[in-house]
Amino acid sequence: MILIIFLATLLLAYLITLSRQKRGLPPGPKPFPLIGNVTQLPTVRSWFTYTNWTRVYNSPVIYANALGQSLLIVNGLKDAEELLENRALITSDRPEIPLVHMIGWSKQTFILGYGDTWRKHRRILHKNMRHEVVPQCDALMSEKALRLLHNLAQTPEGFFRHCKIYAVSITLDLLYGYDIGPNGDPSFDLAERVLHRTNRALQPGVFAVNSFPMLKHLPRWFPGAGFHDFADEVKAAQAEMRDKPFDFAKTNYINGVGRPSFVGKWLQEEGTTEEQEDLLSNLALGIYGAAFETTAAALTSLFHVLVTHPEVQLKAQKEISRVIGEDRLPTLQDRAHLPYLEAVYREILRWRPPLPLNVPHRIMGEDSYKGYLIPSGTVIIANIWAMTHNESIYPEPEVFRPERFLNLDGSLNDDSRVFAYGFGRRICPGKHLASASFWLAMAQVLASFHVSPAKDASGKEIEVTKDHEYSDELISAPVEFECSIKPRRALEEVLGAE
Repeated sequence: MILIIFLATLLLAYLITLSRQKRGLPPGPKPFPLIGNVTQLPTVRSWFTYTNWTRVYNSPVIYANALGQSLLIVNGLKDAEELLENRALITSDRPEIPLVHMIGWSKQTFILGYGDTWRKHRRILHKNMRHEVVPQCDALMSEKALRLLHNLAQTPEGFFRHCKIYAVSITLDLLYGYDIGPNGDPSFDLAERVLHRTNRALQPGVFAVNSFPMLKHLPRWFPGAGFHDFADEVKAAQAEMRDKPFDFAKTNYINGVGRPSFVGKWLQEEGTTEEQEDLLSNLALGIYGAAFETTAAALTSLFHVLVTHPEVQLKAQKEISRVIGEDRLPTLQDRAHLPYLEAVYREILRWRPPLPLNVPHRIMGEDSYKGYLIPSGTVIIANIWAMTHNESIYPEPEVFRPERFLNLDGSLNDDSRVFAYGFGRRICPGKHLASASFWLAMAQVLASFHVSPAKDASGKEIEVTKDHEYSDELISAPVEFECSIKPRRALEEVLGAE
């Protein structure tokens, strides 16, 4: 019976595809009968392939079809702005990804469909995470940044883990008033495990059920149905990741104890009914997951830059010493006075965006663009990598060059947008806090340490190349490497006294 339904679905998809082709779809790879472009869609570093398709098909918007599902890959910035911002009323939905729902992420802000529940999430987030809120979080972020510095001074070889602990510690404390301590705790390990598996669930081609949704009805014993066990394992861990810190914050709110938290504030403002608690716990979890992964990826990219671009490190440190001196660490209040450091921040997120492909949008009604048909239900994938590596905007895009964000007089130019935060109504609601937490850690690391290539037992430098490998996941970060991290001589006393 399943086979009959499967073949009937393929035939229907084929007929729909033929009908649409006659109506003028955007350019793209030629589809095969029945299956469309399934075999042509990349499963490894898809952002590279999609970027190349702009040259192959001479268009910044590319159409493909996978078993009847229309896909629109958007490689151009102006096209993304027009489709995802100017037409946000019909392009702000999310596609249904079967395995994402099976592992329990369907109620989080970033994956919610466009509707009343999503609007409730956005209302709360807009109120509590706007730019004006950042100064209220300054002391907490400074506390976590200082802890990062001490961790790096004590065990520099563990810098990958320290970056992750910094990212998750800020998020847990802001959201739930929960302090995981300098070395992490089970909450950190749980989040890392859940998010790693979630990234895997989102990777194209890893799980057939995402391409063939009807497979979710296969019994567990059926060959190839192992995704059921995977989904059950991740869902249980995800529920623990959601509920434990939320219950901690709720208990503290009820008893009037503990550190202040967003969850406590939300419970006070929104109420503690079962429905509201379900909404707030999932709202907090979505922020938790997104902030952890992206901030950690950006920070580890910073170390990649420092070990491979000593001239950038030296120039940034000279600016810090000239503007701030060497008797204190940079603070968020200094940000506006450190243009080169701000340019380094922008260039890291351009050169190696933590989110190379934006989380897909879904169009809710048939539309046309540049004379082409955009079918209702089309999944829109904004290729952030293509935009940040567009040679007409960023000459020699593979070169790390902070100066591209500076005017001739050394002041910042107007190119301040970070594409990795997304577009339109789906733009990252926590972008101001994310930006502040990454910048603060970057500034204080540069003020406190000198990063250079590590050496092996014979004293030979261990090479880390500028094109060092990055992970092929939804959130892309450098694969682990070694480097030497030593306190700068003039700041040793500051590190001990702060």
